[in-house]
Amino acid sequence: MKKILSIIAGVSFIGFVDSAYLLAEHYFHLPLPCSITQGCEVVLTSPYAMVGPIPLAFFGVAYYLVVMFFTLYLYTEASISRSQILALFALTIVGFLMSVVFMSIQAFLIGAICLYCALSALCTVILLICGIKIKGATFY
Repeated sequence: MKKILSIIAGVSFIGFVDSAYLLAEHYFHLPLPCSITQGCEVVLTSPYAMVGPIPLAFFGVAYYLVVMFFTLYLYTEASISRSQILALFALTIVGFLMSVVFMSIQAFLIGAICLYCALSALCTVILLICGIKIKGATFY
């Protein structure tokens, strides 16, 4: 179980860095290299990139920090309860479902894909797979 928790912590750190870069880009107008998909700027300047005055990247930063710190907390515990595992599993499901929504908006409404958003979506897929594995190891 420690190995899976380590993977979750590492992947959530990658997701955090990815989201933090997009958040910093929003506020500080950092360079945004996006050579593969050419859609980053289109996506990040679309009306779908904000929830009111808050950039979606802020929610990504918050999500990945919660997952990372909760996972690190679980890693240090001698005994992990079923409810803690279910909470971690629920977090991975929420992240995955939100990524499906965001990637669908990019593909079908905006018509462009942001490379950084795709990396975040990949992170949520890996987190979901790890969440399924850790839940399965705990409940079966």
